[in-house]
Parts: sequence; structure tokens; C-alpha cells
Amino acid sequence: MGASDWGIGHEVSGTTASGEAFSGSVFTYDEGTKIAVLRTEGEIINTHDVRVLNTEGCANVRSKPPASAVAMDALPVVDRARSERREEANVKAALTSAANIGVGVTQEAQDIFDAIARTLPCSWEGKVIKVMDEVTIAPPYAVCAGVPGGDARAIERVQKVLVHEKTKLGLK
Repeated sequence: MGASDWGIGHEVSGTTASGEAFSGSVFTYDEGTKIAVLRTEGEIINTHDVRVLNTEGCANVRSKPPASAVAMDALPVVDRARSERREEANVKAALTSAANIGVGVTQEAQDIFDAIARTLPCSWEGKVIKVMDEVTIAPPYAVCAGVPGGDARAIERVQKVLVHEKTKLGLK
């Protein structure tokens, strides 16, 4: 397929190099990188979805030119402040998610962490799970200990949660 088959407004369909089906209207195409942006109707009324597609290696590509000349609509205005807020929120969420992944811990330890984190605030300190900043659970993740000056009731509560979660996970 040549660049003329990826003209703006063409309706294209086919399969990617990995075998995934695609279809949509060509929004733009860069011949240098062989990248196309396809536009399809969104699930919400008056919206659309976009897909960035590497056209190299695509197979079974069918291209149908538009019935009439394509009107070049102005690009929508981008609310920069909103975009920056969304970016900040997404970065914060990604950092939080990454902090919940233990480094050098077993799958069992990660499963215990994930189970406890559903109900109590947790963090990793090396291979030790720290719960509510007052209770620690060290390998082999069977007994809770308190931090100096911590609440003894917190240790009991977290120990009960730990035993319950390990039972649910089939680890006890």
C-alpha cells in the first residue's frame, strides 16, 4: 500500500503486523514514519476515538477514498490548565501504584500486601510491610510487630486482618 491509500478521509481497514484488526477514517498520515492516526465513532454520542497505527507490516489493508472532498476542520482548542491537572493526577496515580509494588519480594508477600492494602493503608520499607505507619510485618509475613510508641490495639487489629487475608489467599 502506498501513501495515497492513507489519504486524509479514507476509510481503511485491515490487520496489524501482530494480527489485530483495525478500521477507521484516516485523520492524518506521516509518510516518513509510516504512522497513521485513525478516527472511529466513540461509544458516547458526538465523540470519537483515535488510534495511532504503525502502517508498516499491516496486511489485508482496504482503502476507500471519501465520496467528496474532505473539509479540514480546525483543531479543537486544548485547555492547557486542564491538561496539566490531568497529567499531574496521572503521574501521582502512577507513582502511587509503583510504590505498592514490592522490590525483591515473593509473590506471596505481594499478594498479602495487596490484600491488606484493600482495607488498610500500607507501604513497603524494603521487604517489610508497614501498615498505618504503626505496624510492621516482616518476612515470613506471619507476625505483626509495632513501631516504638505505637498503639498496641493497632497490632492486634492488623494481626487479625493478616490472619484473615492469609486464610482467604490459602496461605495458612
